[in-house]
Amino acid sequence: MTDPLTPRYYNRTRQSASLPLALLRRGRVLALPLYAALRRSDLAREGFDHSGSYRFADHIYRGEPSGRGGFGRWLDARLLALPAVRSFRSRFHASRDQVTSFLHERVRTPGPLDVLSAPCGIPRELADGYRAFLASGGTARPDLRFHGLDLDAGALEEARRFAAQQGLAPLATHHGDVFDQASYPGQVDFITCTGLAEFLDDERLARLYEIFFNRLRPGGVLITSGMRGRPVSDYLLRLAEMTIHNRTAPDLERLARRLPFAQIATRVDASGLQAILVARR
Repeated sequence: MTDPLTPRYYNRTRQSASLPLALLRRGRVLALPLYAALRRSDLAREGFDHSGSYRFADHIYRGEPSGRGGFGRWLDARLLALPAVRSFRSRFHASRDQVTSFLHERVRTPGPLDVLSAPCGIPRELADGYRAFLASGGTARPDLRFHGLDLDAGALEEARRFAAQQGLAPLATHHGDVFDQASYPGQVDFITCTGLAEFLDDERLARLYEIFFNRLRPGGVLITSGMRGRPVSDYLLRLAEMTIHNRTAPDLERLARRLPFAQIATRVDASGLQAILVARR
């Protein structure tokens, strides 16, 4: 069933064609020098220009400072060190580690094994999780298939290049909306979805959980995330006109318990900001 609303990029929440002009219209003249300085950071510039894009997320996941000139790189490093940004990165670590753990759990299970990232962006959690699985004694199996689903055709193209470079093969890509069940590769055993919940209201997130539940085979695992706000990061998000829905671990659990998952577990990262939910069908 296709979602009744027109498919859209849920992370592209910016309304203004020009953020500087929007700041002027709102009388926030003092924010203009800050905006100009922040654009020297590759992370901030990507956030301003493309809202919460997959490149923005992957920059945080890689954790490698870059920017325009020495000041830009220095500023980028300072932004990457913010508690909220470190917490943002922790969801990547959680997903990566869950991939590794799941592959070890199913190492002797017969039959095909399908692992999906949705939306995938650059599927670094799959590549790093699979690499850790092999490094820790796991054996490659021919019936293990990785999948990436994304509405952004450009993201899928980058995902394919990344997978080839990282030895994540085969990676089957699927172009479509996560709310359209026809976009999925049939039934799967594992779904990772981190970073999308922040752009969805409760009813839409509950609907997405329902789709994931229906796509999982019995015993399949879902890992997803939510995040609380922080004053500094919230200010920067508002500056970039990014609309975010903050949630706690109990919030995620409440929505997941609308469905008959066999097991649901939640935890928070060391900062207390990032909530992780792991549910088993």
